[in-house]
This record gives sequence, C-alpha cells and structure tokens, in this order.
Amino acid sequence: MQDVENANINWIEDAIAKEYFKHYEYKHFSNIQEIGSGGFGKVYRAKWKNSDQYLTLKSFFSFDNTTAREIVHEVMMKN
Repeated sequence: MQDVENANINWIEDAIAKEYFKHYEYKHFSNIQEIGSGGFGKVYRAKWKNSDQYLTLKSFFSFDNTTAREIVHEVMMKN
C-alpha cells in the first residue's frame, strides 16, 4: 500500500515539475467566493484578475497520502 501512496505523491510532484499543473498566488485573483467544502478542503469561485474569466480554485485542509490519492483520481477522471 505504501508503494501506491508514494506513486500518487510522485505522480503529483512529476506533474508539477513538468508544469502540467500551474500554481498561482491569490494576488492573481479577485472576487474570491467560497462555493463549497468537503472532507478534503474548500472550493472557491474566483475572477482571474484583469479579465472577465472565472475559475474554480481548490484549497486543501492538509496534504497527505489520502489527499494525494484523491487529487490523482480527480485529475485522471477529467482526462
């Protein structure tokens, strides 16, 4: 089981290194509104600064093996 958990974390780290995921600071967004929450964190609707585009942002309460597994699962479902 530990190998699977490490594989999830490695997958996320690799995706970040290859810039498949992008990281933005909160200063790049305005009109941030919480629209939901769950067991892993909160979901927000935010306006991308200097545009009319709205995006969905997620924040996590903690980052552990369970959270990593859920992130990988969600991303894989979107593809």
